[in-house]
Amino acid sequence: MKENKRQRIHNLIGVGKKHDLDWVLCMLPENIFYFSGFRTMFYTRFIGVLIPVREERQPVLIAPFIDRCLVEDDIWSPHWLEETVIWGPGVQFKHKDPLEVLSEYLSPSVRLGVDAIQYDFYEQLSKTFDGLQVVNLQDEILEIRMVKSEDEIKLIKKAFALTEEVISCVPELLQKPMTEKELAAELNHAALKAGAEDNFYPTLVSAGSKMLAFHSPPLSRPIKDNEMIRVACGLQIDGYGSDVVRHFCKGQPPAELLRLKDGYFEALAVIFEMLRPGISSTELIRAVEKVYRKRECLENWGYSVGHGLALTIHEPPKIVSDDQTVLRENMVLAIEPILACPPHGAFAHCDGVRITADGAEWLSTGLRDLVII
Repeated sequence: MKENKRQRIHNLIGVGKKHDLDWVLCMLPENIFYFSGFRTMFYTRFIGVLIPVREERQPVLIAPFIDRCLVEDDIWSPHWLEETVIWGPGVQFKHKDPLEVLSEYLSPSVRLGVDAIQYDFYEQLSKTFDGLQVVNLQDEILEIRMVKSEDEIKLIKKAFALTEEVISCVPELLQKPMTEKELAAELNHAALKAGAEDNFYPTLVSAGSKMLAFHSPPLSRPIKDNEMIRVACGLQIDGYGSDVVRHFCKGQPPAELLRLKDGYFEALAVIFEMLRPGISSTELIRAVEKVYRKRECLENWGYSVGHGLALTIHEPPKIVSDDQTVLRENMVLAIEPILACPPHGAFAHCDGVRITADGAEWLSTGLRDLVII
């Protein structure tokens, strides 16, 4: 196991000791991957990483029979744990279900840390392990994941670079009549051809007032002239993703949106100059508030500056009005102090940044302005 992978386990054991736990069980896909390297396409059967806190023994990857080849062969996303258990039907498997596997490790009155647990599974555990005590560790696991290793940052950078390459195709694609759904399909095709592992989230294309539904999917709506178009695209490389949002217009964009655009980019510049270890979310919020008040567009803003990302699209820190996070070196953020502009849409240009030792580094720099087609 590489040293940085070992450190992840060590950090989680430290959290477990703080809560006086016996074991930690991670069942969320992103945490299974983070602590073991294992991924599969479907998580409809029980998969978990079981990590000892008190005992001096190896963590265990528990997976269903359907994923046996992914666990045992170097097919796609090889794990780095030394101990694995496969459960399933048939005489070739020692354990027919996850509870039989867990019974090999856990005992009555166990104190178990978890990242997430469905209530029906909690009931099954409680019946199997009399006196079970469960402690929610998800916030502390997210805290562990918040600062990225150099290996993680390298993958995130690759994801951002590939996303920018793909999204740069939009002006050429919009030379011909197209619907939102057709544009999204073209971008998805280009992403796979360019080497993306997958979409980090579904490609979003919205035009006009539909942009106010920020996470609305692309529809079979023709893209019209003189209407703002927002494209949000995130691509995935070896489990890590990006988040890039860009704006286009075929013709003349609404004047009010142009005014907001200028205020948005002033706020973006102010944010970037402030980004460094030790700065707080509160300070960033106040700085953007000052810009937008001066620009007379404060009512268009939702008091959000951005969010973290890596293994999922929205991770801590969430830089919003009530967040108290202090930035640290090697956090990765998506910066987007979104401005709404009903009925014309919104301006939600989004860029990735890495917090460095003495400032920040842009992870996306292409198409930094509204693109008129």
